[in-house]
Amino acid sequence: MRLKWGVLGAGSVAQRRAMPAIKKACNAELHALLSRDAARAERLAREHGATSAYTTVDGLFADEALDAIYISTPVHVHCEQVIAAAERGLHVLCDKPMALTPQECQKMIAACDANGVHLQVCFLFRFHSCFQQIRTWVDDGRFGQIVHGRMPFLKYYELSPEEWRAQPEQSGGGCFMDLGPHSVDLLRYLIGEVNAVSAFYSRATQGTAVEDTGGIFMRFDNGAQAFTDISFSVSHCDIVLELYGTDGAICVYNDDGWKMKTYFGDEIQLIHSQYEDLYQHQFEHFTDCVEHGISAIATGVDGLRANEILAAAYRSAEIGRVERIGQ
Repeated sequence: MRLKWGVLGAGSVAQRRAMPAIKKACNAELHALLSRDAARAERLAREHGATSAYTTVDGLFADEALDAIYISTPVHVHCEQVIAAAERGLHVLCDKPMALTPQECQKMIAACDANGVHLQVCFLFRFHSCFQQIRTWVDDGRFGQIVHGRMPFLKYYELSPEEWRAQPEQSGGGCFMDLGPHSVDLLRYLIGEVNAVSAFYSRATQGTAVEDTGGIFMRFDNGAQAFTDISFSVSHCDIVLELYGTDGAICVYNDDGWKMKTYFGDEIQLIHSQYEDLYQHQFEHFTDCVEHGISAIATGVDGLRANEILAAAYRSAEIGRVERIGQ
């Protein structure tokens, strides 16, 4: 099977990562894209080898050759666009965060289920071989009982007050909503379900209407705890992930490429990781799911759970108390 893709939201990420990955994927084809400006749409179609270019969502969704839509638009329109795509019978890959609220996520899942289309969320870290390996070690009990995890997602990104990411009504928030979905999702993927959250954030560095730095502390059903420190205002950070258990530990860090340092018993090992196109992995996996009817590595429910954690983090930061999930 080879899926024909449409790209809704042909911005910088789609141009740099998603559209080239679709072209590289062995079972995907970039068929169409959308840009509100007709000249830009035609130019991008030529540059990326798309067959068709559209300037309206209705025009894109009405293309009968399409099989699937990659949605990479501002967060506040994810819900309506996913539902519209599902009602046209199009499979959907939605960028993170899945939506503004858990309630919107639930509507999106329901629409895709009702129309029998595949829904997947863009949680790229899950697709890296090093995290697949760590998940296997967790499942095999190599770490013993998981005690603690940490995933810093610290980078420098200067927010412009005019861009949608700095508008709470469009983005849902700042670094928590933009970077947090990746880190809270990966920690949940490796450790388990989260039942309580405590968080804090600050707008002190960049002075926009959304937070630029903060931290989310999570408690898991299995007794473990984990912390993700998140920022748009940090110049450099080498640590990617830390995971600690009663029988083993691992540190993933960036030193001219990702490296895994493992501690199992008395054995310490350093494992080098090669570059992987996670977008390509994601698109190829998507087609496999559609063709064989298998569940995605990153489902709509995973997107919902991340949104629930983030919503609890905002409540906790605003009122200064631990917020419980699922109670």
